[in-house]
Amino acid sequence: MSYETEFMKEFEAWIKTQVMINEMALTESKKVYEEDQDERAKEAMIRYESRLDAYQFLQGKFENFHAGK
Repeated sequence: MSYETEFMKEFEAWIKTQVMINEMALTESKKVYEEDQDERAKEAMIRYESRLDAYQFLQGKFENFHAGK
């Protein structure tokens, strides 16, 4: 396997992990904000949601790549 292929495979796996982590963090931040109305949790929600959007965008690019688009 070439270096580029190995890199893409590992990068795609890392993106999947980041999506999972940020989804969990977003869910927990929402729960904390709903329970305590903690402004720090609200700010964290915004950050996690923004990161999640970026990682999901990259996931879409990988899906297009695998589909040959």
